[in-house]
Formats: sequence, C-alpha cells, structure tokens
Amino acid sequence: MKPSIPEIGTVIRLQGDIATVMLRGGESCKGCGQAKIGLCNAASTNMMLTVKNHVGAKVGDTVTIGIDKEIKAKGYSLAFIIPLFSLIFGALAGHIVGKHLSMPSLEVVSGFIALLLVSFFSFRRLKILDSSSSMAIKSVISDNRFNESVESDEVRRYSEYLV
Repeated sequence: MKPSIPEIGTVIRLQGDIATVMLRGGESCKGCGQAKIGLCNAASTNMMLTVKNHVGAKVGDTVTIGIDKEIKAKGYSLAFIIPLFSLIFGALAGHIVGKHLSMPSLEVVSGFIALLLVSFFSFRRLKILDSSSSMAIKSVISDNRFNESVESDEVRRYSEYLV
C-alpha cells in the first residue's frame, strides 16, 4: 500500500480508540510491490487493518485512512535528519581532533563512522516503528446514514403494476 495516498475502507469493528477497517483489495493494493510481481491475488481479497480512530468513526462508516502524522514525522527524522546530523557532527569532531593530533583526513573517517553507527541504530528503530500500528483514520466520508437506495420512477411504477 502506498503510504502517501489515503485509502478508503469501511469500519467493521470498534474497540475503544481502535477500529478495524476493511479495505477493498483492488483499491488498496494498487501500489504494493508484491501485487505487482504476482505474489498475492490483490484484486480478489479484502484486507482488514487495525487503525487508530481519532475522529470518532462508527461501525459501517466509510473512512479514509493514512499514516499517522506522529509516526510519519518520527520516520522522516529517523531516516533522514538524524543520519545527516550525525555525519556533520562526526566530521566536525574529526576535524577538531584531527587538528590536535595532526591527522588531516580524520574528519572524513570519523564522519563516515558516525554516519554508519547512527544509521544502523536508526534503521533498527525504523523497523520497530514500521511494525507498530501506524495507520489512523483521517476522515469520515460517509456516515452510513443513507443506506437505502433511491428507486427510479420506472422501478416504482413497475412495482405498483405488480401489486
């Protein structure tokens, strides 16, 4: 599922602040790599997700879901910002220490080592963050108030004719 595109589903169960949402397989699996290479039958199955319900959706509501804003910010910082700052600070520390020890290229080595160490721990934390429940209901599209279909004039006249 593409994380940047909100998906549409129906709430089928509520347990406090957690909702179970049923997504249609054909819509929600369009961007999945496994579906593209044929590892799963995405068009014929429905997918059920456990998501956070901050907007107060009820059972039967049609909702859009996406990645929680807090989780998205943590993920971006773990993947991009923290490794970048570790590279910069490692290079600065290597430059200062290299100046005192008369080793001119120590900033390159120390910056690269700092980047590798922080990236290793950062990506491990990202993997843990990815396995947690990071999806949330963004908005309610249809509140299941009008479940009945509207009959056309032809259908109404035909049903009157039969009676």
